[in-house]
Amino acid sequence: MKNIKLAFTLFGLGYLIATIVGFSTYYIHITVMWIATMTLMPVVFGYLFYIYLRRIKCTRSESIKQTNYLILFWIILSFLVDALVFIIVVPIIFGNPSNWTFFLDQSPWIWLNYFAIIILGYISRFFYLRSLKNKLTN
Repeated sequence: MKNIKLAFTLFGLGYLIATIVGFSTYYIHITVMWIATMTLMPVVFGYLFYIYLRRIKCTRSESIKQTNYLILFWIILSFLVDALVFIIVVPIIFGNPSNWTFFLDQSPWIWLNYFAIIILGYISRFFYLRSLKNKLTN
């Protein structure tokens, strides 16, 4: 991975936005939370993928490798942060026991979010490559 600090920073930004949207809409209704998460967050994370590729200025040939690295890195980070936050931290804050079945309880939605990271990486790469092509023709 070309810039791990940038990858961490963009992931943190995306996760912060997702958490704010998730918590604020959860109190309206859990269905509203998932609808907001599944519509807004693909746009946010797709854009963050695109920003990463632009900032590292990777070539067309290395873009697939960098996209794959970032996809894998963000899925691992998502899984770890979700586990830490929703199995350990949130239950402590609310005085509840740890929710060791969190990933089962949130299925299939949470798994769809992880799968969306894969799709978003390649969609963002497509737009990044298109922007490279547009720069060459201008």
